[in-house]
Amino acid sequence: VSVSASQIQGTDKEIYNTIQTALNSFVNDKQWTNYHYEDHEKIDGSITINVKSRPTQEDFTGEIYIQLRRPVYGSTYTTTMLNTQEKDFKFKFIEGQNMEFDENNYTSNLLSTVAFYLNYFLALDADSFELNGGEKYFQICQNIVTAAQRSPNDGWKRAEKNVNKYWMIENYTNSTYSAIHDVWYKYHRLGLDLMSSDNQTEARNNIYLALKDLKDVNDERSGLICVTQFVEAKADEIVNIFKGAPANEQTDVIAIMKQINPAQSTKYEAISSQNSGITQ
Repeated sequence: VSVSASQIQGTDKEIYNTIQTALNSFVNDKQWTNYHYEDHEKIDGSITINVKSRPTQEDFTGEIYIQLRRPVYGSTYTTTMLNTQEKDFKFKFIEGQNMEFDENNYTSNLLSTVAFYLNYFLALDADSFELNGGEKYFQICQNIVTAAQRSPNDGWKRAEKNVNKYWMIENYTNSTYSAIHDVWYKYHRLGLDLMSSDNQTEARNNIYLALKDLKDVNDERSGLICVTQFVEAKADEIVNIFKGAPANEQTDVIAIMKQINPAQSTKYEAISSQNSGITQ
């Protein structure tokens, strides 16, 4: 977790280092999972808070940037899993405040937000290794969201907008969109993780099948945040993977991605350019 405040005028800059230190202690001193990650399995997650204003001594407003990357088996390649942000992030912080956290009891927008994204990281990563592997972490995210319904801050409630933490977890726990879990598993464990083996054709076909599942989810309801976040993280990678595919497969993938992500139609046209492929 990093905290910056380059746009803030004033002399009390140390408070931002204090917030950063407190948050990193919060993250590192708590055991978030019982799973033991081997070195080659460790994910790279970052939460960056850019403070833009300080209305009062204890009130802060800014943006929060969330990124997650996962190593690909048998290679030095890492794949982006999540790249998102909240543009109007407000929180309170008092030096020396209690940093204890209970997923079922909302006390702080800052702690609940960080805890939500840490569990979201774990959920997406686990889903990418085992079908529905992230279920218990998605449930923790759901508990955090439920507790945060009493929050005065934006980002937690159904009625606000469809791009917030409420809808993020709703998409992954709604049985109507359950195929999104197949997408994560097929794309990563049956796809990317096999790309460095002798079965590249099978691996790429599994990624193709994952994209078809993604289209099915999108067909249920367009504009879902689970689909949007997946595409934002994977668009360039998908182009690189299918540059090396047979022409008929390229045509199908271009059509799928244009339907899911029409704003980036030009990007997907590059799939049918000269073969390149993903570097492992």
